[in-house]
Amino acid sequence: MRKTDKKYDKAIREALTEVCELTMEKVEGFEWLTHEVNYQRFPQSLTVRLMFKDRQTLASFEQSDDYQRALDDMQSRLAAAGVTLKNITRHVQLGTL
Repeated sequence: MRKTDKKYDKAIREALTEVCELTMEKVEGFEWLTHEVNYQRFPQSLTVRLMFKDRQTLASFEQSDDYQRALDDMQSRLAAAGVTLKNITRHVQLGTL
């Protein structure tokens, strides 16, 4: 990993940690989030996975205002960290345990 990749990785982890903590406070059934990235194809390769305890809570989240707020929050925090994504929804996946 190059030095710039390490800087981006640290910034991404910090931004997503903040999003995770806020989402845990606001959304019942949200468990955690994780990310994956290939820095040779960065930022297009960035994928963030939000995990929920079951399909019902995931479906409720997807149809709530909390979903869009989480996406907006994620995009703004990543942008502040220097990661610009044109369409955040292409980089987010929802899953269950």
